[in-house]
Amino acid sequence: MRFSDLAQARAAARADNLRERTVCYVTRSRREVLVFEHTEEYPDAGVQVPGGGVEAVETPAQGAVREVFEEAGLIPVSAPVYLASRAQVFEVRCQMNHYYWLEAPDRTPDAWEHFAEGQYIFRHRFAPLEHSGLDWGMDAELPTLLDLIAATAQECVA
Repeated sequence: MRFSDLAQARAAARADNLRERTVCYVTRSRREVLVFEHTEEYPDAGVQVPGGGVEAVETPAQGAVREVFEEAGLIPVSAPVYLASRAQVFEVRCQMNHYYWLEAPDRTPDAWEHFAEGQYIFRHRFAPLEHSGLDWGMDAELPTLLDLIAATAQECVA
């Protein structure tokens, strides 16, 4: 189920006892999205974007900023923009994903490795928004992001 209202999504998550998570689309120059892969020890992890659990003391937007810093070492240059929420069902758990758009500094490197959570090495790179290659359904709100980017570009021209 998809929600365009964050308050409704959070209420549904509480009612169904779902874990709340963020999924963060970090763009550079509004043409590329930050993706990462694990090192060879985790061959099934696939291509992902930063994200993770929302802690009890934070909002999903605060969680998005924290996760981008923890998993990529980046401090976004924009406040998180809420895109939508989606309930996601896995074999062993259900969760409510809150999707956010954040912008990276234009001078962010093309690729780098980051030691995340004290145990994982994430290999980050920027991929074209339209061809990100994301796994695990993490691309679910990329069309929403592309529409928003197009709308903001038109506003700047007008």
